[in-house]
Amino acid sequence: MRKEVRLDPGPVRPGEFVGKVPIRVRYAETDAQAVVYHSNYFVFFEVGRTDWMVETGIPYSAVEERGFGLFIAEGHIRYLKSARYDDQLIVETRLTELRTRSCTFHYRIRLDGEENTLVEGWTALVCLGSDGKVTPLPPDLIEAMRTTAALQA
Repeated sequence: MRKEVRLDPGPVRPGEFVGKVPIRVRYAETDAQAVVYHSNYFVFFEVGRTDWMVETGIPYSAVEERGFGLFIAEGHIRYLKSARYDDQLIVETRLTELRTRSCTFHYRIRLDGEENTLVEGWTALVCLGSDGKVTPLPPDLIEAMRTTAALQA
């Protein structure tokens, strides 16, 4: 049985890379009240995750070119305060768990220049091969992710 994933990923580890991506909220990402529509936060998480992967030296496009894909198996979001049209957001991304066939990223979204969290969450991803079956992550990707996240082997 899977251990419950915490929303609080704990303190930043020495040497850990925490991705920080700016996103300006576009009108199309909001509802009739100019508030970010709830499902768009998963898109913002993807932007942060993709940027984080670039930092490993093995961008997601290179993973796909090798016949692998990382697919969301589970996700959670906690909404604390609304983001609105034209807000400048910062998406912070951290890799908090790395297994042979899966990984978990945590996210925090805040207004640029402020420390209060608007939205926090996590996604658990599983690695699939070109045949669509669960497969181990490539060893070089595991090592690059582990190093970037400063996780213990």
